[in-house]
Amino acid sequence: MYKKIEEILNIKFPIDYVENFNKLNEFTSLYLPDDKEIVKIKEYCILDNEKSENFLPNVYFREKNILVDDLIPFAVTEYHDYICFYFIKGRKQEPAIVFFSYDLAYEDRKEAVFQIADNFRAFLDLLR
Repeated sequence: MYKKIEEILNIKFPIDYVENFNKLNEFTSLYLPDDKEIVKIKEYCILDNEKSENFLPNVYFREKNILVDDLIPFAVTEYHDYICFYFIKGRKQEPAIVFFSYDLAYEDRKEAVFQIADNFRAFLDLLR
């Protein structure tokens, strides 16, 4: 299931994401240390039902026009913002993890991106 999505999106998932995917739904809160804020995670994108609107590639292609290049959403917050992989170093490299503010993107897409972790392992440490 991971390989097919990697091919569709021309990316390489972080190993920590693949190894921890089945545990992610246990975590519904994300601590943003810079803002000292807790963000509620509404749902994680799924990887196994291509017909679902929440299938990760479907979310990406639906939102692609508003996203900054090299962002791939993998979770949706309670206010319909996204938690994304940011493949700023290349789509086969370890991505940073960012918070993407949907509302701010309408004004300036680049101002809508807030880095929250250097990698997926660091992101896992922010989950509650």
